[in-house]
Amino acid sequence: MAVNPMMNAGVSGIQNGYRGLRQAAQDVAELNLEREADASDKRAEPSRDVQDAAQAITDLKLYERQVQASAKVVQTADAVLGMLLDTEA
Repeated sequence: MAVNPMMNAGVSGIQNGYRGLRQAAQDVAELNLEREADASDKRAEPSRDVQDAAQAITDLKLYERQVQASAKVVQTADAVLGMLLDTEA
């Protein structure tokens, strides 16, 4: 049984999830800054802002779930490795 690749896949998923979380959080922060900069501009499109905000928040939730799922993969790999070590002992 290949436990190490399973562990590596879980860790890789966690790292990718954190990168996505950082990017989505940055997107939310930039939306806020753009809104403040455009406060004097009455021609700003509120529907685009709402869509961008909804996408950024959806991405935050998606990457949160990715990190959670990847953490479960790591936990499972750890449990399998522990079981194999107990069997050999």
